[in-house]
Amino acid sequence: MNKLLKAMLVITFALVLALGFTIAGCSSSSTPSDIEGLPSYRLQINLLGEKNEFFVDNQGRLKSRVEVSSTDSKIGLSLDKGTTILDKDTQPLPAIHVAIDPDSPPPSENAYIISSVYNLEPQGATFDPQLSLTLSYEPEELPEGLSENDLYIAYHDGAEWHKLPYKRVDTKVHSITTQLYSLEFTSFAILGSKEPIPSSPPIPTEGTKVGNLAPDFQLHDLEGKSVSLSDLRGKPVMLNFWATTCYPCVIEMPYFQEVHEEWSAKGLVLLAVNINGTSSQVTQFSDSLNLCFPMLLGAKTDVPGNYNLQYIPTTFFIDKDGIIQFMQVGPFTSKETIEDELNKIML
Repeated sequence: MNKLLKAMLVITFALVLALGFTIAGCSSSSTPSDIEGLPSYRLQINLLGEKNEFFVDNQGRLKSRVEVSSTDSKIGLSLDKGTTILDKDTQPLPAIHVAIDPDSPPPSENAYIISSVYNLEPQGATFDPQLSLTLSYEPEELPEGLSENDLYIAYHDGAEWHKLPYKRVDTKVHSITTQLYSLEFTSFAILGSKEPIPSSPPIPTEGTKVGNLAPDFQLHDLEGKSVSLSDLRGKPVMLNFWATTCYPCVIEMPYFQEVHEEWSAKGLVLLAVNINGTSSQVTQFSDSLNLCFPMLLGAKTDVPGNYNLQYIPTTFFIDKDGIIQFMQVGPFTSKETIEDELNKIML
């Protein structure tokens, strides 16, 4: 009996040890982690030595909004939730590293360098939609005669400085924000012109992704008037594709009407392109909901194909330069959710 008891104890002890090793082995893996059943990866942002971690999914999409700044508040980065962040090999980006350049390139003959020069790495990283980079300055340190509104953020390509095409100057907090879709070059700083110099923005590629030049089109409205997207250059445009047989499309139309009534006075142009109905069908639909923003007839045209529509409704937010700043696939659920995106083009 004692021998049997001893044998059972030995077997039980062995099973406990085996189970313990199994549990220990399962808990040792940390990247990627498993959150809600989907693989997740960590994005580490090292901002001048201060580290923050955020989760991205296996497509590189952020699971939360990113908004970080240095302890001295001289530099800040922000990214929207859902932004796709990839490395040069189109894999989820593991880290963004920001440091002050110890060997700052000299300014050009016609510009001052106002801030520290920052290195953002890794080179080749891409952001869809854009990363917002904010740099701060001390107004009392500006050269005499240089206005805060004349400041801008520039990048250095290894040979010279280039002015970035987008800037937003906040003279209340003394900062400048620009937008980056990629880290083709990694050195950035605030510059101020000694004399006016033309910016040299790259020629945008036509397409339907964020950062692309929106494809031009010419369609007719319900009154037979021709409407061309290129004729609206200089105005922000909200471009919606819909169908009379699409229930989610119908649900969001009253929100569009509210936005049109409030924002058209601010310069916004709202266009709704129907892709399946006749003029009489679209007119009847518009009248039934008391809609007064332009309805364009896109059925039996190349426009839906040129915009690579996969689902409807789909809405594009196009800035005054004709550049797509945001794309919404699926319906909006409130006027407020639309207005959150309008801020990206109403500048």
